[in-house]
Amino acid sequence: MSMDKITDFKNLHPGKHCFIISSGPSLSDLNLEPLRRRLTFGLNRSFMAYPGAYYHCAMDERLFDLYPEELNDTRFLFTLPDRPWGIPIELLGANGFSFDLEKGIYSGYTVSYFALQVAVYMGFDRIFFLGLDLKNTSEKTHFFGQDHRNLNHDNTEFPKMIKAFNEASLILKDSSVQVYNCCEDSALSCFPYMSFEDAIKI
Repeated sequence: MSMDKITDFKNLHPGKHCFIISSGPSLSDLNLEPLRRRLTFGLNRSFMAYPGAYYHCAMDERLFDLYPEELNDTRFLFTLPDRPWGIPIELLGANGFSFDLEKGIYSGYTVSYFALQVAVYMGFDRIFFLGLDLKNTSEKTHFFGQDHRNLNHDNTEFPKMIKAFNEASLILKDSSVQVYNCCEDSALSCFPYMSFEDAIKI
């Protein structure tokens, strides 16, 4: 059966748990090999640290030119309608949280927020974020080093992302969905911390 539209994925994994692989510097501290037996979402360039994620999300149009082979190699790629390929989801705006992705999705200023809504739509009720630092270190903006476009995100984009996640945590509070952040030193505090070592045991 062909799965090429977002409605094909509605409640596909009820009651399951997944790992969302974000791109923060802390990701480079993790041994991701145990994820081979888990359902995973790769984001943007996370294939540089963990190739073969079961799902992948990419909003940044540059990546389709920079990494066409890697993005084409993913089983299921979720993206926006004006991208060269992938399963398109209409963008409703930046601020909000969508439970019905047939109507559209909110960016929350980051592909990590995009992926959270996709995971909830699929029915996952325990979601673990890896590398969701939402802050730069003195040496790195991402696990792979520096992206010059992100050097000032501590003062510009990260506060907006944190606000979006804070609002999402309130929306999800009364639902069955539990979200955990496996980055102990994250700038985001709305989701409870769980170490990667403990999360992988569940």
